[in-house]
Amino acid sequence: MVLKATNNDSSIAHAVQSRGADRRTHKKGSRVTQERAKAQRAKLDAQVETRHLQEEQEAVVQATRHKKAARQEAQAKRRIITTLIDAYLQDHIGGNHSEKTLEWHRTALGLMQIFFKEELDITQIDEVNADDVSAWFAHLRATPGARGKVRSERTVQTYARSARAFFHWLVRRGTLEHNPFDHVVFPKVGRPLIQTITTEEFEKLLLACAPPNETGPLAERAAVRNRAILWLLYDTGIRVSELISLCLDDLDRKKGVVTVLGKGSKERRIALGQNCLRNLSYYLDKYRPDEEELAEWGSAGEDHLFLSETRQPLTKNGVEMLFKRLKARAGISGKRISPHIFRHTFAMNYLIKSNDPFSLQELLGHEDLTTVLNYIHMNDTILQEQKRKYSPGDHIPTRMPGPREIRRKRTHVKEQQVKG
Repeated sequence: MVLKATNNDSSIAHAVQSRGADRRTHKKGSRVTQERAKAQRAKLDAQVETRHLQEEQEAVVQATRHKKAARQEAQAKRRIITTLIDAYLQDHIGGNHSEKTLEWHRTALGLMQIFFKEELDITQIDEVNADDVSAWFAHLRATPGARGKVRSERTVQTYARSARAFFHWLVRRGTLEHNPFDHVVFPKVGRPLIQTITTEEFEKLLLACAPPNETGPLAERAAVRNRAILWLLYDTGIRVSELISLCLDDLDRKKGVVTVLGKGSKERRIALGQNCLRNLSYYLDKYRPDEEELAEWGSAGEDHLFLSETRQPLTKNGVEMLFKRLKARAGISGKRISPHIFRHTFAMNYLIKSNDPFSLQELLGHEDLTTVLNYIHMNDTILQEQKRKYSPGDHIPTRMPGPREIRRKRTHVKEQQVKG
């Protein structure tokens, strides 16, 4: 009995030991499994983190590409010729340049942009080279202008000057590194021999100021106003834009001086001659509409110097039409009659009488003296007349030996025989 109990105890002990061993083995296996699971989870987490990092990097790369593409697109847009021309004109507006200057650049650069796009398929400013510019010059010479006439060399040069200034501006602002005009043969023209208005023609224009076959206060008012305009242009050489901008306060009758607002809003003062001041004062005192009449026409407070028949300020087109009528009434043909020709006439007469181009530069409102000096070459007829008038050989006080006749007698006799 004792042995049996002992065996049972041994079995129980062995079973207990086996269960303990199994339990330890199970715990060890569980621990290994957990460690393996943790390692696998860590590996999965690392893969996920790596994938996230890759996605983030790819997102950064894509964003950088988009930014680069957007920047390139923006740069491309900024280099489009049309966009740059608009920026150039805005720069002129900011510089307070005149509307006439803006219109000149707008016309010239517009023609250039259309040619580059339609004829050469060029829209980016970087694509323009010297050959393209030369091709544009040739195109301007070969094709008619807005009025259906072939453009003159001076017109082509005028457009070329606008384009050259535009490309200089592009280089200054860093848009271009090189100027294609540096390798272009620039159009050249000779100095013009512009006809001026003679004293006789000026008198005819003054007589033509009165409307034909018209009488009465309105006709007389028009005649007096027109004469005042002619005298003012002849005596000052101001531009037509300056003429129509004059107001009552711009005239100082006591000092006989008119203040003119020129290009770039620059003011200059010009003294008036007695004949000019007399005609101008006569118009203002006797014939310019008074406040009561202006109020009746809905123009109360209108202070412009010269008014139209509608009691509104005279316009540039109105002045051009006036000169067209005056030219026809005066019977002048074969030459142009315009306010700008009056400006040339004033410049030539003043330069001949004063021999002072520096004061003429101030009176005309020119920034560059070169423009003023060109007037010396504008009218060859006046220049030659001055030469004959002051020829040194004809002002010698003593008699000099030599012929007294210009032609030889033998030639004169031969001409008489031919006539006989």
